[in-house]
Order: sequence, then structure tokens, then C-alpha cells
Amino acid sequence: MKYLFGPVPSRRLGLSLGVDLVPYKVCSFDCLYCELGRTTSHTSERREYVPTRGVLDELRSCFGDSGFSCDYVTLSGSGEPTLHSGLADIVAGIKEITSRPLALLTNSSLLNDPEVRRAVQPVDVILPSLDAATPKAFQRLNRPVDSVRIESIISGLLALREEFSGKIWLEILFCRGINDSDAEIEALTKAIEDVRPDKIQLNTVVRPGAYREAQSVSLDFLQQVQRRWGERAEIIAPFSSSQLNHGQQDSLQQIIDLLQRRPCTVQDMAASCAMVPAEVVKFLDLLKKEGKVKESIHEGETFFVAG
Repeated sequence: MKYLFGPVPSRRLGLSLGVDLVPYKVCSFDCLYCELGRTTSHTSERREYVPTRGVLDELRSCFGDSGFSCDYVTLSGSGEPTLHSGLADIVAGIKEITSRPLALLTNSSLLNDPEVRRAVQPVDVILPSLDAATPKAFQRLNRPVDSVRIESIISGLLALREEFSGKIWLEILFCRGINDSDAEIEALTKAIEDVRPDKIQLNTVVRPGAYREAQSVSLDFLQQVQRRWGERAEIIAPFSSSQLNHGQQDSLQQIIDLLQRRPCTVQDMAASCAMVPAEVVKFLDLLKKEGKVKESIHEGETFFVAG
């Protein structure tokens, strides 16, 4: 498969079939904490990065297999999916192909564009990010292209809330010393009150980010924020490998076998195991939690070794 990956374990969506709409690290942000590394094509240009027909053909083939199962189809992957100019056709095509719920993971950078908001109307759950609500923290943490401002991010989320009838699960990822001050929490609180998400999902750095500056906050901090924002707020919990099916267990074992032979980067594993980097990262999360792999930094690059 060129454009699909998984199903992979997702902390929020169960077993998720990923749909990758842009090449590796084509994104409007270059977030400090990105698990896939630094952005290599920093852009806000919308175009057909991968063939719309090819994506839909792969989905038809996948769901034509009577043994196939997943909890969600998820537009996510290696960059920002709303950059794909054929998003409306892909969303409509997915809804024709399967009755499985459709989710969109987005950094929110293009939600101020009415065309993008129209394209995502049929989606069941949108999981937009809003890591900061002040210009200084936003620029430092998310490192957007020049055309994107925090004001346009928030106005796009407000417009989405007015127009979109599905669920909005707002994700906020905290980095220590960047967006965790009282002033930043107050600004985020105001934005949340205006956006009115159905859920607020609290996250922090759980794996090496693109930049060393990305450091995790404490569980105690997340719990304090959770109490402040009430019952809609939840701390995202890790997935358990015991919930994987046989095919996913095989993929997990494939990674273990590779790491027992030699240390590898995420990109090494993706190439060797015929996976996309986002898929590898999900499996590494499980393996690290279970103590089966460890991280090692060599000349500024993160390698993984069997534990």
C-alpha cells in the first residue's frame, strides 16, 4: 500500500487505518515536538500531493477484504492532510466506500479557509490541535509558515465549530517552559470557551521530538489543568499491545527482530519493514512502554535498540 497504513494502535481512536495524503514531512508547521522529525517541506500550498484516485482505489481494495477490520479511518500520517487539494473528493469517496467512522487529525492551520471547512463537513470526528493561544508561544512551539498566525488558527476553529455538526476533540500538547505558564493557560482557557470542543485532550512529549527543546511536563501538571477545564478534559492514555490483532502483532515482532540485529532510526525501520514512519512510531510507543526497546542518541540522531 502506498497511501494507507495500519490499522495501527491509536491512543484516541482504537485501531486506526491511516490515510496518508502528503509525502513525508510536508507540513505547514515545524513543531518542536514532532515525533517524525523536522519538517522538510515547510509550506501552506494546497495541491494534489498524492493521486486522489490512487488513495480511493487502495481504500476500495482494503475494504473489499472480508477479513479486514478497523475502528476508524483516519486522515493523518506524515504531514498535514488538509494541504491536499483533493480533500473533499477523498472524504466523499471514503464515506461511499465504508461505513466506518472517519476521523481527521489536523494542526488547524488551514481551517480558516472556507474551502477546507466545506471539505471536512462529512467527517465524523475532527481532532484539531491548539497548543498555544498567544503569538509568542505559538511561534516558538509550532514554528508555522509565515502566512499562518495564531489569530487565524483560532478564527478557523471558531468557524469550524459553527459549521461542523460532528465531534471536535481539541488536542493541546504541553512542552515545559513554553506553553505551561499561568498566562498561557489563561489564554488557552479563553480560546476553549469560545471554540466549545466536545473533548479537550491533554498531551505532552512522550518520545524524542524534532528538537531537544521539547521537554515533557509532569503528570501532576496535566492533572491540574484537567481539573481546571472540567469533565470534557482528559489525559490521553497509552494503548496496550494486548489489543493488537495477529497482523499487527506480526508487525510489532518485525520491528523487534530488526532491532535485535542492529540499532535503527524510525526511517530505517520504515524502509526495512515496508511501513510509513507514523506507523513505526505507534508500535515503538508500545514497545517502549513494555520495556522491549530503548532509545539512544548518537551524533544528535535518535536510534532505537532492543531492550
